[in-house]
Amino acid sequence: MKINNNNGHTISGLGSGAVGYLNESEETRNIGYYFVEGMKSLGHTVYDCTIDKSSSYLYEAVKKANRNKSDLAISHHLNCHSNKSANGVEVWVYDMSHKDTVEKAKKICEEISKLGFVNRGVKANPKFYWLGHTNDKAMIIEYCFCSNEGDSKKYNAKKMAYAAIKALTNIDLNTTKPTTNNPIEADYKYENGSYNVKATIIGTNGKGLNIREDRNVNSKILGTFKEGQVIEVNYCLNNWFSTWSGGQKGYVNGKYIKLY
Repeated sequence: MKINNNNGHTISGLGSGAVGYLNESEETRNIGYYFVEGMKSLGHTVYDCTIDKSSSYLYEAVKKANRNKSDLAISHHLNCHSNKSANGVEVWVYDMSHKDTVEKAKKICEEISKLGFVNRGVKANPKFYWLGHTNDKAMIIEYCFCSNEGDSKKYNAKKMAYAAIKALTNIDLNTTKPTTNNPIEADYKYENGSYNVKATIIGTNGKGLNIREDRNVNSKILGTFKEGQVIEVNYCLNNWFSTWSGGQKGYVNGKYIKLY
């Protein structure tokens, strides 16, 4: 299976997601991380269509998706509503005419509802940009309501992602050993989440570890930590940790740090 994967919204600023008991922008990336690595571990192809920073992220996300020929284009989201009692999982599709896409969406709702969430079912809206402009069959998964306290307490990014994977592949990654090495378990790769611990810089052959302006190797270098230096790291996203140096926030590659 080939999938165009979009972790909904930008990380912050224009285009960022809702904030309630959970931060949508952060959690769509947590879900997406487990979803992508899980699908890859089962031998599927996943194309990254996530946009972390942009004034027109939907346009750019769709543009990236349309460069690939996929079986399905998925965008991960959390729902939010002014009515705090609104809760549950739902999946949006372009329309109800494509039976296979609708059936996949129904199975996703069913699997996530098994985690204790209300099944709100499959809904259609051709006006949603991701659904109306991607070339391939598409869906938007609204895993739960970040504005609902009950949903937020039950929420678990890994379980959510694995539920979606089971719906699409009929394989339960909680009980099935992947056919390829799972990068989540590799040395010096860390799961997404909040850490707030001390760490040591390692494996740089004496060159030190660059502090980047953003979570990628092409972003601006703000400074360098020396090999063996002890630092404090905070939030991890896609194996990049946020940290502070000289009163300035930056990011370091988790590949080169060992947590205490």
